[in-house]
Amino acid sequence: MRVYLQQIAYSQNILSIKGLAEVTVAGLIGEVADFNKFDTISEVMKLAGLDLYEISSGNHRGQRRISKRGRPLMRKLLFFAAINAVKSKGIMHQKYHQMLNRGMLKMKALVAIARKLLGLIFAIVRDNTKYVENYSDNYHYKLAA
Repeated sequence: MRVYLQQIAYSQNILSIKGLAEVTVAGLIGEVADFNKFDTISEVMKLAGLDLYEISSGNHRGQRRISKRGRPLMRKLLFFAAINAVKSKGIMHQKYHQMLNRGMLKMKALVAIARKLLGLIFAIVRDNTKYVENYSDNYHYKLAA
């Protein structure tokens, strides 16, 4: 698997993110095929089924949820990657605990971290750079948000 990952130009950039393993990156690349064919992060979110929607009518505003209309394996890989990212002491760990302190449920916070990870992966592939944890106050993280 390492041999195949090395043949994909941007796979090493994705692997530079703390908490992502080779199996996860290979699975994501297998599900997406090529991140470069997407113009915006919303297209990738939609493919994963992590795009937000709400059912509203008149004055009623529904709760925002993920659509789950995308690829379930991709969501599963990102969710488990989010768990690993939260366990490692980094920006995602900090963001997760900020969400919990604001009163967000743990599961919702993990899904939000999975969305942020996907945005981060998209930004890294789009800009063709490696992830640097504390680069200019988390430059990559701001791009992904």
